[in-house]
Amino acid sequence: MKFLLELPLWLGLFIVVCIITISGLIVVTQVKKRIQHKLTKQHVGVGRILFRVTAGLIALLISLSFANERMEQYKIIDSMEMEASYLVNVAINLNMLKSAESVTLKENIIAYVNSTIEEQWENVQINPFYSNTSKFLVAAKKIAYQLPVRNRDEDKIKNDIIEDLNQAIIFMQVRIYSQNTLTPYLIYILFLGLIFMWVFFTVYNLDIISLTFLSLYNIFIAVLIYVVFMMSNPLIGPLKIDTHSFSIIKTKGIDFEFK
Repeated sequence: MKFLLELPLWLGLFIVVCIITISGLIVVTQVKKRIQHKLTKQHVGVGRILFRVTAGLIALLISLSFANERMEQYKIIDSMEMEASYLVNVAINLNMLKSAESVTLKENIIAYVNSTIEEQWENVQINPFYSNTSKFLVAAKKIAYQLPVRNRDEDKIKNDIIEDLNQAIIFMQVRIYSQNTLTPYLIYILFLGLIFMWVFFTVYNLDIISLTFLSLYNIFIAVLIYVVFMMSNPLIGPLKIDTHSFSIIKTKGIDFEFK
Protein backbone atom coordinates (compact mmCIF):
# COMPACT_ATOMS: atom_id res chain seq x y z
CA MET A 1 0.00 0.00 0.00
CA LYS A 2 3.01 2.29 0.18
CA PHE A 3 2.51 3.39 -3.42
CA LEU A 4 -0.66 5.20 -2.31
CA LEU A 5 1.52 7.72 -0.46
CA GLU A 6 2.89 8.95 -3.78
CA LEU A 7 -0.53 9.47 -5.39
CA PRO A 8 -2.79 12.54 -5.17
CA LEU A 9 -5.46 12.39 -2.49
CA TRP A 10 -8.47 11.78 -4.71
CA LEU A 11 -6.70 9.27 -6.95
CA GLY A 12 -5.50 7.21 -4.00
CA LEU A 13 -8.93 7.36 -2.38
CA PHE A 14 -10.59 6.31 -5.66
CA ILE A 15 -8.28 3.29 -5.99
CA VAL A 16 -8.92 2.09 -2.42
CA VAL A 17 -12.69 2.57 -2.77
CA CYS A 18 -12.79 0.68 -6.07
CA ILE A 19 -10.67 -2.20 -4.74
CA ILE A 20 -12.76 -2.72 -1.61
CA THR A 21 -16.16 -2.16 -3.27
CA ILE A 22 -15.48 -4.42 -6.24
CA SER A 23 -13.88 -7.08 -4.04
CA GLY A 24 -16.95 -7.04 -1.82
CA LEU A 25 -19.33 -7.56 -4.72
CA ILE A 26 -17.20 -10.36 -6.15
CA VAL A 27 -16.92 -12.22 -2.84
CA VAL A 28 -20.62 -11.87 -2.03
CA THR A 29 -21.90 -12.99 -5.43
CA GLN A 30 -19.46 -15.90 -5.79
CA VAL A 31 -20.04 -17.24 -2.26
CA LYS A 32 -23.78 -16.87 -2.72
CA LYS A 33 -23.70 -19.04 -5.84
CA ARG A 34 -21.97 -21.83 -3.96
CA ILE A 35 -24.04 -21.90 -0.77
CA GLN A 36 -27.51 -20.62 -1.72
CA HIS A 37 -28.96 -24.16 -2.15
CA LYS A 38 -27.48 -25.30 1.18
CA LEU A 39 -28.75 -22.50 3.41
CA THR A 40 -31.29 -23.33 6.11
CA LYS A 41 -33.22 -21.03 8.43
CA GLN A 42 -30.67 -21.75 11.15
CA HIS A 43 -27.83 -20.73 8.82
CA VAL A 44 -29.63 -17.53 7.92
CA GLY A 45 -30.22 -16.64 11.57
CA VAL A 46 -26.63 -17.30 12.60
CA GLY A 47 -25.28 -15.52 9.51
CA ARG A 48 -27.30 -12.39 10.16
CA ILE A 49 -26.10 -12.20 13.77
CA LEU A 50 -22.48 -12.69 12.75
CA PHE A 51 -22.84 -10.10 10.00
CA ARG A 52 -24.06 -7.47 12.45
CA VAL A 53 -21.38 -8.33 15.00
CA THR A 54 -18.59 -8.27 12.41
CA ALA A 55 -19.77 -4.97 10.91
CA GLY A 56 -19.88 -3.45 14.38
CA LEU A 57 -16.39 -4.73 15.26
CA ILE A 58 -15.00 -3.29 12.02
CA ALA A 59 -16.47 0.12 12.83
CA LEU A 60 -15.07 -0.09 16.38
CA LEU A 61 -11.58 -1.06 15.21
CA ILE A 62 -11.49 1.78 12.71
CA SER A 63 -12.63 4.26 15.36
CA LEU A 64 -9.89 3.14 17.76
CA SER A 65 -7.27 3.19 15.01
CA PHE A 66 -8.32 6.67 13.90
CA ALA A 67 -8.09 7.96 17.48
CA ASN A 68 -4.66 6.38 17.96
CA GLU A 69 -3.22 7.79 14.73
CA ARG A 70 -4.68 11.20 15.51
CA MET A 71 -2.88 11.18 18.86
CA GLU A 72 0.38 10.37 17.07
CA GLN A 73 -0.18 13.32 14.74
CA TYR A 74 -0.80 15.62 17.68
CA LYS A 75 2.45 14.38 19.27
CA ILE A 76 4.42 15.44 16.20
CA ILE A 77 2.57 18.75 15.91
CA ASP A 78 3.23 19.48 19.60
CA SER A 79 6.92 18.63 19.17
CA MET A 80 7.16 21.04 16.22
CA GLU A 81 5.52 23.80 18.22
CA MET A 82 7.88 23.23 21.13
CA GLU A 83 10.90 23.12 18.82
CA ALA A 84 9.82 26.37 17.18
CA SER A 85 9.38 28.05 20.56
CA TYR A 86 12.88 27.02 21.65
CA LEU A 87 14.35 28.37 18.41
CA VAL A 88 12.60 31.70 18.94
CA ASN A 89 14.01 31.82 22.46
CA VAL A 90 17.49 31.17 21.05
CA ALA A 91 17.06 34.04 18.59
CA ILE A 92 15.96 36.38 21.37
CA ASN A 93 18.97 35.47 23.52
CA LEU A 94 21.35 35.86 20.59
CA ASN A 95 20.25 39.46 20.19
CA MET A 96 21.81 40.11 23.59
CA LEU A 97 25.20 38.88 22.43
CA LYS A 98 27.23 40.95 19.97
CA SER A 99 29.87 38.85 18.27
CA ALA A 100 30.70 37.27 14.94
CA GLU A 101 29.81 33.85 16.36
CA SER A 102 26.35 35.01 17.41
CA VAL A 103 25.69 36.34 13.90
CA THR A 104 26.82 33.04 12.36
CA LEU A 105 24.67 31.12 14.80
CA LYS A 106 21.66 33.24 13.88
CA GLU A 107 22.25 32.54 10.21
CA ASN A 108 22.35 28.80 10.88
CA ILE A 109 19.09 28.94 12.81
CA ILE A 110 17.42 30.83 9.97
CA ALA A 111 18.86 28.38 7.44
CA TYR A 112 17.51 25.49 9.50
CA VAL A 113 14.01 26.98 9.62
CA ASN A 114 14.01 27.74 5.88
CA SER A 115 15.37 24.30 5.04
CA THR A 116 12.74 22.58 7.15
CA ILE A 117 9.99 24.51 5.36
CA GLU A 118 11.36 24.01 1.87
CA GLU A 119 12.45 20.37 2.09
CA GLN A 120 9.15 19.20 3.56
CA TRP A 121 11.13 16.34 5.16
CA GLU A 122 11.74 14.61 1.81
CA ASN A 123 15.54 14.77 2.11
CA VAL A 124 15.35 14.20 5.84
CA GLN A 125 13.53 10.93 5.18
CA ILE A 126 16.23 9.76 2.74
CA ASN A 127 19.16 10.67 4.98
CA PRO A 128 17.80 11.93 8.31
CA PHE A 129 21.00 12.48 10.30
CA TYR A 130 23.06 13.95 7.44
CA SER A 131 20.48 16.01 5.57
CA ASN A 132 20.97 19.75 5.11
CA THR A 133 18.21 20.37 7.61
CA SER A 134 19.94 18.38 10.35
CA LYS A 135 23.36 19.78 9.52
CA PHE A 136 22.24 23.38 10.09
CA LEU A 137 21.00 22.62 13.60
CA VAL A 138 24.04 20.51 14.51
CA ALA A 139 26.34 23.28 13.23
CA ALA A 140 24.38 25.81 15.28
CA LYS A 141 24.97 23.77 18.43
CA LYS A 142 28.68 23.56 17.70
CA ILE A 143 28.89 27.34 17.25
CA ALA A 144 26.95 27.87 20.48
CA TYR A 145 29.75 26.28 22.48
CA GLN A 146 32.18 28.76 20.86
CA LEU A 147 30.23 31.90 21.76
CA PRO A 148 32.54 34.38 23.52
CA VAL A 149 31.37 35.80 26.85
CA ARG A 150 32.60 38.86 28.71
CA ASN A 151 30.74 38.61 32.00
CA ARG A 152 28.55 36.36 34.11
CA ASP A 153 25.33 37.59 32.48
CA GLU A 154 26.56 36.67 29.00
CA ASP A 155 27.75 33.32 30.33
CA LYS A 156 24.23 32.66 31.64
CA ILE A 157 22.77 33.64 28.27
CA LYS A 158 25.22 31.31 26.52
CA ASN A 159 24.20 28.41 28.75
CA ASP A 160 20.52 29.17 28.09
CA ILE A 161 21.18 29.13 24.33
CA ILE A 162 22.93 25.75 24.54
CA GLU A 163 20.14 24.31 26.66
CA ASP A 164 17.46 25.59 24.26
CA LEU A 165 19.32 24.13 21.28
CA ASN A 166 19.58 20.80 23.08
CA GLN A 167 15.83 20.81 23.64
CA ALA A 168 15.19 21.77 20.00
CA ILE A 169 17.35 18.86 18.83
CA ILE A 170 15.44 16.48 21.11
CA PHE A 171 12.14 17.57 19.57
CA MET A 172 13.65 17.29 16.09
CA GLN A 173 14.28 13.60 16.80
CA VAL A 174 10.53 13.05 17.06
CA ARG A 175 10.23 13.85 13.37
CA ILE A 176 13.26 11.77 12.44
CA TYR A 177 11.93 8.72 14.25
CA SER A 178 8.52 9.23 12.60
CA GLN A 179 9.93 9.03 9.08
CA ASN A 180 9.48 5.31 8.46
CA THR A 181 6.72 4.43 6.03
CA LEU A 182 4.49 1.75 7.47
CA THR A 183 1.17 -0.01 7.07
CA PRO A 184 -0.57 -0.56 10.44
CA TYR A 185 -1.26 -4.23 11.21
CA LEU A 186 -4.80 -3.19 12.01
CA ILE A 187 -5.35 -2.50 8.29
CA TYR A 188 -4.76 -6.18 7.51
CA ILE A 189 -7.11 -7.19 10.33
CA LEU A 190 -9.77 -4.90 8.87
CA PHE A 191 -9.39 -6.47 5.43
CA LEU A 192 -9.82 -9.93 6.98
CA GLY A 193 -12.87 -8.68 8.88
CA LEU A 194 -14.36 -7.33 5.66
CA ILE A 195 -14.00 -10.73 3.99
CA PHE A 196 -15.81 -12.40 6.90
CA MET A 197 -18.52 -9.74 6.79
CA TRP A 198 -19.05 -10.25 3.06
CA VAL A 199 -19.37 -14.00 3.55
CA PHE A 200 -21.92 -13.56 6.34
CA PHE A 201 -23.88 -11.09 4.17
CA THR A 202 -24.62 -13.89 1.68
CA VAL A 203 -27.38 -15.22 3.95
CA TYR A 204 -29.49 -12.24 2.84
CA ASN A 205 -31.37 -12.13 -0.44
CA LEU A 206 -29.14 -10.45 -2.99
CA ASP A 207 -30.77 -7.87 -5.21
CA ILE A 208 -29.87 -4.47 -6.57
CA ILE A 209 -30.95 -2.63 -3.44
CA SER A 210 -29.18 -4.90 -0.94
CA LEU A 211 -25.97 -4.90 -3.00
CA THR A 212 -26.18 -1.12 -3.26
CA PHE A 213 -26.48 -0.82 0.53
CA LEU A 214 -23.51 -3.15 0.98
CA SER A 215 -21.48 -1.15 -1.55
CA LEU A 216 -22.26 2.11 0.26
CA TYR A 217 -21.04 0.59 3.52
CA ASN A 218 -17.91 -0.70 1.76
CA ILE A 219 -17.24 2.77 0.34
CA PHE A 220 -17.53 4.29 3.80
CA ILE A 221 -15.15 1.70 5.29
CA ALA A 222 -12.73 2.17 2.39
CA VAL A 223 -12.58 5.93 2.98
CA LEU A 224 -11.87 5.39 6.68
CA ILE A 225 -9.18 2.79 5.97
CA TYR A 226 -7.51 5.15 3.50
CA VAL A 227 -7.57 8.03 5.98
CA VAL A 228 -6.16 5.86 8.79
CA PHE A 229 -3.37 4.64 6.50
CA MET A 230 -2.49 8.20 5.48
CA MET A 231 -2.52 9.34 9.11
CA SER A 232 -0.17 6.49 10.08
CA ASN A 233 2.44 8.14 7.84
CA PRO A 234 2.20 11.71 9.18
CA LEU A 235 5.23 13.20 7.40
CA ILE A 236 4.60 11.91 3.88
CA GLY A 237 1.63 11.45 1.59
CA PRO A 238 -1.31 13.72 0.74
CA LEU A 239 -2.38 14.08 4.39
CA LYS A 240 1.07 14.83 5.78
CA ILE A 241 1.59 17.42 8.50
CA ASP A 242 2.74 20.78 7.19
CA THR A 243 5.37 23.08 8.67
CA HIS A 244 2.86 25.55 10.04
CA SER A 245 4.79 26.36 13.24
CA PHE A 246 8.01 27.02 11.34
CA SER A 247 6.21 29.16 8.78
CA ILE A 248 4.83 31.32 11.58
CA ILE A 249 8.19 31.93 13.26
CA LYS A 250 9.78 32.62 9.87
CA THR A 251 7.32 35.39 9.05
CA LYS A 252 6.55 36.69 12.55
CA GLY A 253 9.37 35.54 14.81
CA ILE A 254 12.93 34.73 13.84
CA ASP A 255 13.06 36.69 10.59
CA PHE A 256 12.03 39.79 12.48
CA GLU A 257 15.03 39.41 14.74
CA PHE A 258 17.39 39.69 11.79
CA LYS A 259 16.00 42.77 10.08
